[in-house]
Amino acid sequence: MKKRRKAAREEQGTLAQAAPDGDEELSLWRDPLVHVLLVLVVGLAAYSNIIWAPFVFDDVPFLAGNPLIKDFGFFADPQRVFELPINPDLKHNFVLRPVAYFTFALNHALHGLDVGGYHVVNLLLHLADALLVYLLLWLTLRTPVLRSDGDGDQPAQRYYYLPFVSSLLFVCHPLQTQAVTYVIQRFVPLVALFYIGALVLYAAGRLAAGKGARTACYLGAFFACVLAMKTKENAFTLPVVILLYEVVFFRGAVTARRVLSLAPFVLTMAIIPVKLMQLSAMSATTAGAKVAGAVNLINFKQISSWEYLMTQFGVIATYLRLLFIPVGQNFDYDYPLQQTLLAPAVLLPLALLVGLAGGGAWLLFRTRGRRGMACAPLALAGFGIWWFFITLSVESSVVPIDDLIFEHRAYLPSVGFFIAVVTGAFSLLPLREGEPLGTSRLAIAAFALLVTVSAAAAYARNSVWETPVSLWRDNVRKSPGKPRSHFSLGVALADTLPPWHTDDINVMLQPMNARQNEVLAELVREFKTAIRLDPQSGAAYTFLGGALLVQKRFAEASDALARAAALEPRDARPPAFMGQVLEAQGDLAGARRKYLEAIAVDPSAQYAHLFLARLCVRERRHAEALAGYETAYSLSPRPDLEPEIARLRQVVGVR
Repeated sequence: MKKRRKAAREEQGTLAQAAPDGDEELSLWRDPLVHVLLVLVVGLAAYSNIIWAPFVFDDVPFLAGNPLIKDFGFFADPQRVFELPINPDLKHNFVLRPVAYFTFALNHALHGLDVGGYHVVNLLLHLADALLVYLLLWLTLRTPVLRSDGDGDQPAQRYYYLPFVSSLLFVCHPLQTQAVTYVIQRFVPLVALFYIGALVLYAAGRLAAGKGARTACYLGAFFACVLAMKTKENAFTLPVVILLYEVVFFRGAVTARRVLSLAPFVLTMAIIPVKLMQLSAMSATTAGAKVAGAVNLINFKQISSWEYLMTQFGVIATYLRLLFIPVGQNFDYDYPLQQTLLAPAVLLPLALLVGLAGGGAWLLFRTRGRRGMACAPLALAGFGIWWFFITLSVESSVVPIDDLIFEHRAYLPSVGFFIAVVTGAFSLLPLREGEPLGTSRLAIAAFALLVTVSAAAAYARNSVWETPVSLWRDNVRKSPGKPRSHFSLGVALADTLPPWHTDDINVMLQPMNARQNEVLAELVREFKTAIRLDPQSGAAYTFLGGALLVQKRFAEASDALARAAALEPRDARPPAFMGQVLEAQGDLAGARRKYLEAIAVDPSAQYAHLFLARLCVRERRHAEALAGYETAYSLSPRPDLEPEIARLRQVVGVR
């Protein structure tokens, strides 16, 4: 044990002189390897119940139903993307975030749409991010500004557990669950990997003694910065954070060499604007396309930048409240848009944020002329506060995004939060008999309790994601006035019923058991509630029509679908479902007309081709049926269609 402590001192310099000679039983807790293992164990425990959580919400169109991740050829030739008859947002996201989508393509190549593999990758990314937080702080405590220079052992001992506690809280805080468990939001932990990794490599390069190591770290940091820019748009702020890190923790005269070493990182900020300009040019040649929606850069509800900014004051305050007290978490918040500057909901959070930002600036200002561990609380807390604001600036400032608040947006900013708060806690804890309370048994027990409670809360929050129905039931309970909550619960309930897993109208109308009929009645109520809250929702009318069709309430279904068609004339689903209503009533000619109308509205609507193909089988038009099945299969290959295609080829005599 003494040999281990001696080796630790030699490796870690003054910081490792944390264990008093008479404190042998605590030496294990001071071992960095133990810290790393505990971070991994706690993270795995908190997320042990999400591996088989299903795809939900945007996972379905942007991942499970996305043809772009099923062919690596799109990465080699992105221009091909714009030849496909798919949602423009899929194309734009793919072009802006190719690195993230490449990881999804790798998942698909390895195990198709088996959801477990996607969750495993997300969790591994989260664990890697936590370890990078540890490494970043470990390196930061060794930067010239913070390195102990004659201050003695006690200041070093005070912050010895800072990397460990910060990374532990990061890995198990329940607010991180949406970024990790929501599969399509892999963008968030992946960009954090490159973001924090770039800063770690930059710090390591600045601290390296050899020229070769410095060069390798510098190139690695630059490469990570480029990858971040191609993963998610909030990476735009990474060069700003690198510049802040250099100024706060390295200081020194502003020399030409120093400026030139930072210039390449600043130049990477052009990657995202250039890509957006390219997308705008490409979209101009595509009918009806625009850079919007899933790209999360332009709001198609026409919310002004000023209104969005005023709302974000309260949103950021909400993120802070959830980081301190993670109670009342919600997948899809019903957050009010603020339109008046003088409203208390705007002024109060604005005052809080201005005070916090000003406090961070004051802390950094106070570091001038100070060095050593006496400077640590000022530099670390100030840097953490400004990390929080800088990393939030893309999604919570003047650039409107369609959704005002989402918990996963606080993932990367939370790194700064934990740095600032944990630094503050260690700084405020007094000395007791020459030993900081932050490294005492009492403090270790308190931190252990905090981590245990946090991990348990994360586990409990993850349990909500176990089924789409449980997720949206929780959401409806917390956002009862939001139409999308009720609509999504209705869709989730529908997916549990047999009729929503068939293209055959005869199977769709088969009797169901009592429990299934209760679910059907509930989803009808949810769709009607969504319509009451948003009478202009064509999708809600469409799905209501489908549910009423299954209930054999054909007249009501026809009325709902007619309303849907009027609201969404470019949506193929209302005429396609109307065709099913007519087919169920025996009007096969009318059904054919509606199916053809749906195909004319959207030739890429696979379901419309399948409805028509099944009608052709019923009418013994086998050649037409085969053509319809083959078209549907070409749009999205489904193994369950292959036997029917093979049978029809035999009937028609086609090899």
